[in-house]
Amino acid sequence: MIRRILILASNPSSTSRLRLDEEVREIENGLQRSKYRNNFVISSKFASRMKDIRRAMLDYSPSIVHFCGHGEMEGIIVEQEGGGLLQIRIDALADFFKLFSDSIKCVLL
Repeated sequence: MIRRILILASNPSSTSRLRLDEEVREIENGLQRSKYRNNFVISSKFASRMKDIRRAMLDYSPSIVHFCGHGEMEGIIVEQEGGGLLQIRIDALADFFKLFSDSIKCVLL
């Protein structure tokens, strides 16, 4: 059975620059060196806003979700629709991912 890894990356313009492309590259390279590489496929969504995250979850039905970006103890940071920052609280993320609990096996923040 092929499992999909969904990488959601967000680096809002008003935050310090992260090297998300390099982080994704390292994940992809690590998976390619794995003996189980044929069991996984990676899909990446960059500049992810909350709307993009919802759409990607519905479009890809991933088994594993990996968020790359800014975060705090209280949650993750994404860009809002019209610019600006949106903090998505951990409890809101947990409730959101519960909606996909039949397919998601792991979430990395």
